[in-house]
Amino acid sequence: MKFPVDDDTLAAWSSLLGLTEEQRVSTLTEIEKTLRVGYDHRPAELGYFSFEELIADMGVDELALLFLVTGLRQTGHPEAAEAVEIRAAVAQLQARHAAG
Repeated sequence: MKFPVDDDTLAAWSSLLGLTEEQRVSTLTEIEKTLRVGYDHRPAELGYFSFEELIADMGVDELALLFLVTGLRQTGHPEAAEAVEIRAAVAQLQARHAAG
């Protein structure tokens, strides 16, 4: 899978989280598995797109959030990962409410 950042960025993120190389690979594998589950359950109107086509426009911010959450779990901090997920969900709901 092609991610919207280069290897240097992924290495920097890994370093910030204190991930080993094995944890980094596992984090990226887990992210891809998560995205593939979403792809498998995509709406019918997106049925004609390949996995690569649908993730091609993934933003760096989206990947950063997935990497942070998954990396925190890899390093044994599931509570922190959950807190980040909750904050992200609340921020998304607030942005939708403000826009609509």
